[in-house]
Amino acid sequence: MDSYKGTAMNGDNSLSEKERISILKEEYFSRLIEFLPIVFYTCDEYGRLTFYNKAAVTYWGFKPELGKDFYHTGWKLYSMEGKPLPTDAAPMALTLKHAKPHSGEVILENKDGQKFYILSTPKPIFNTSGKLVGALNTHIDISERYILKQKAGEAEEKQQLDKKRMELQYQQMIEEIEDYAIIMLDIDGNIVSWNKGAEKIKGYKNYEIIGKSFKNFYFKKDRENKMPDRLLEIARTEGRASHEGWRRRKDDSKFWGSIVITAIHDDKGKVIGYTKVTRDLTERKLSDDRIKEYNKKLEAKNKELEQYAYVASHDLQEPLRKIEFFSKMLKDKINEKEDALLYADKISAATQRMSKLIKDILQYTNTNNNELISETDINTIVTDVISDLELIISDKEAQINFNKLPKIKAIPVQIYQLFHNILSNSLKFSKGTPHIEIKHTHASEEEVSNNDFLRTGDKYIKFTIKDDGIGFDPIYKNKIFEMFERLGSEKGGTGIGLALCRKIARNHNGYITALSEENNGTEIIIYLPEILRGIEKS
Repeated sequence: MDSYKGTAMNGDNSLSEKERISILKEEYFSRLIEFLPIVFYTCDEYGRLTFYNKAAVTYWGFKPELGKDFYHTGWKLYSMEGKPLPTDAAPMALTLKHAKPHSGEVILENKDGQKFYILSTPKPIFNTSGKLVGALNTHIDISERYILKQKAGEAEEKQQLDKKRMELQYQQMIEEIEDYAIIMLDIDGNIVSWNKGAEKIKGYKNYEIIGKSFKNFYFKKDRENKMPDRLLEIARTEGRASHEGWRRRKDDSKFWGSIVITAIHDDKGKVIGYTKVTRDLTERKLSDDRIKEYNKKLEAKNKELEQYAYVASHDLQEPLRKIEFFSKMLKDKINEKEDALLYADKISAATQRMSKLIKDILQYTNTNNNELISETDINTIVTDVISDLELIISDKEAQINFNKLPKIKAIPVQIYQLFHNILSNSLKFSKGTPHIEIKHTHASEEEVSNNDFLRTGDKYIKFTIKDDGIGFDPIYKNKIFEMFERLGSEKGGTGIGLALCRKIARNHNGYITALSEENNGTEIIIYLPEILRGIEKS
């Protein structure tokens, strides 16, 4: 490495932490500035050079000796009018004298006699105690502008516009950089430098965090899992590590950070530190989470509608079967007026029933659940179900008994589906002549309070539907309400009907369960609130 690139780390373990950080900063700074196309140099408070880049050598025409030669060694300065400029009137001299920036346009004549029109922009450097310890300067070559000015007066205006454009672009760049936390770490992950973006995102002032570990930005769980250490190790071995996750601010609040850690190497390829760039992507993360949650709900709703449509289409088979059956009977008895009228009435009733089912289904799939809540007469519901199941009831000579049932606030189409599926199952899994009994009673406060699915304080009706069918082993008590779960292929069914019954019960803030023994019938128990006060749209 050329001598003007700066001071490299030499592995001297006798250096203090402060000295080591200072050297690491100098190494990082020199690497960043080294190949800039503009002159860049620093000096101490007396004007002795402490650093310069390649562009400076090109302008000066020689390589000064660091720590010995002064910033003005080997060249002369003139005002823009061509008059000699005393050394103590140079922008750098004024900056060191007054400890504040003194930019200016000057003409520089190097050791070889070449002249350059430059914009000199020196800035003072202070230590942590506020004492002036030197200055840094950049020379922006503006020779072309002044040469053109000598040839044509309008060139100056163009150069002014270019200068303003550069200043605007520079300002925009600074504003964008503030959206990123740009941090330099030493080999152990301690913070060496800190920009405004880091302060904005993480909440620490420069003096509060310099010298401390970057692990402070991780929550306890991540620190215990060694995440910061793993990221440094990946950057050390692979050159770069990236990660997204929740990060910690000074006030213990969290933000979703996207980080990239890059290893810094010396001339021999040894890792001497890291740069860490963090971007706050909290808004994007929250937006993504909202979209995922929406898609999850949408998927659940679509699944529910598919299930409902499947079972509803199954329900429509009963009216269709009746229409088909009585149409055949009508043909056979077409010349017997009394029988023909009876079958025609049956066909008409089945058609009307099917039409009502279709309308109810369409209304259910296109309407907010709360808008469908109305006074629901369970007697009417059960009567409609028995009418729709007329053929299978007749085929099996089944008996379905119920006394006067109550009225409740509910969604009628769902309550119809609930009783239809349960009675259909009782008929399907029967033996001999089916006997089915429907009863109701008011649930006790104790029953309600002991059931996690019921709302304490609400009044519930407890319905029991008991049959004398084939039953099932009690170990399957909960399994029968799972989607696509059947107790055996020989028993038929899809496993959807009872799963939908549980969905409907929960949709009404209610509960459903079953009691049974093999070959000894089944008792379905349903708790439904007397008044449904409103449900969330699923």
